[in-house]
Amino acid sequence: MRNWVIAARMALLAVLGVAGIGGHGAPGLAASRVHFRIARVALPGDGRGDYLLADARARRLYVTHSAAVHILDLDTLRPIGEVTGLRKAHGVAIAAGKGFASDGQADAVVIFDPASGRTLGRIATGRNPDSIIFDQPTGMVYVFNGASHDVSVIDPASERVVRTIALGDKPEAARSDGRGRIFVNLEDQHAIAVIDARAGIVVARYVLDGCEGPAALDYDAVHRRLFSGCGNGAMKVVDAGSGRIVASLPVSEDPDGISYDAARRRIYVAGRDGRWTIIDQSGPDRYAVRQVLRIDEYAKTTALDPRNGRVFSSTADLVWPAGPHDEVLPDARPGSFRLLVVTGR
Repeated sequence: MRNWVIAARMALLAVLGVAGIGGHGAPGLAASRVHFRIARVALPGDGRGDYLLADARARRLYVTHSAAVHILDLDTLRPIGEVTGLRKAHGVAIAAGKGFASDGQADAVVIFDPASGRTLGRIATGRNPDSIIFDQPTGMVYVFNGASHDVSVIDPASERVVRTIALGDKPEAARSDGRGRIFVNLEDQHAIAVIDARAGIVVARYVLDGCEGPAALDYDAVHRRLFSGCGNGAMKVVDAGSGRIVASLPVSEDPDGISYDAARRRIYVAGRDGRWTIIDQSGPDRYAVRQVLRIDEYAKTTALDPRNGRVFSSTADLVWPAGPHDEVLPDARPGSFRLLVVTGR
């Protein structure tokens, strides 16, 4: 493990309160604003990151970053390991005492020791593996392949792909309901695919009217509600059993991360434009925007520690190539990559 110094600086950011929209389109104003504190923790290396994973049980945080995955102590944020040798790290899942990191440019998943980051093996997948989750009921790891429009199902014990599930569209974020169903956003069809995990087939598609390019997704297991972020600046709340849209909330454009805090009944929606929309839940079908939190640009993915409600993201100072910003992706200024830690009080 390389030695480096983690530098953190705390900043209390101003927040902007906005009116929200409750269930069934009823307008309403959320409760008084929460003050959030944002800590920035410098991490070594160049490039930007993608998904993060907070392992609340093992108390580890996994931060994908270009060709590596940083492993931090979830409480102290001190480095404890690093996964190296990837070409483009996207997401992480933990299963059977092993870590699995999707490598989008290598069309593979890298197996690693979740405590040290030491590489243990590699599994070929579909093309451009992106989001990745562990499904407790089946005991399998599901890898969602953006270019081949399918899912590689990995048995973590045998470390091999045991099934491929065709989706017919580009998958984005995915969630398991812990009951045998897996939900994944489909970008071009503007829908959520419902997968029967045991049968290994798509059993339904929930069309998201008024939702362009859904990417971010999270799940409320108690009320069985899905939260899907739309590229055109909306979050759809969907009944996971029927596919019915029960509420629609305004958020910043092109969100790539959503975290639902069940203990505080709060939803964080991370846009790319330096704004997070924070939404209160007052019932299964009743929601209101509490406020908009100003944060660093491109802090676009999130992970929640349910023990204390801290939310994590990552970004870097952006360097934009020539051309309209909606047609290109930014590079990162060397040495500027950082973890963001958002704490409400």
